[in-house]
Amino acid sequence: MQIKIQAFGIARDILQASNFSLELEGPITVKSVKEHLLGKFPAFADLASLRVAVNTEYAEDGQELQENDEIVLIPPVSGG
Repeated sequence: MQIKIQAFGIARDILQASNFSLELEGPITVKSVKEHLLGKFPAFADLASLRVAVNTEYAEDGQELQENDEIVLIPPVSGG
């Protein structure tokens, strides 16, 4: 199954790309995508409060993904 990833801020820096695709097998959840990214990019573990959106809607770890879903990684932001 192919899914699209879009990353912002520090997540983009850790993953070394703002847009890319992943090809994963079997039933895929938000959590399994995060675990896959952690395996490839250990610094991904530093994003404890990372939010994830699937097709413009915030998603929880257990949400199942479909072919060509777009996953957006939204790290914590600061500013004023």
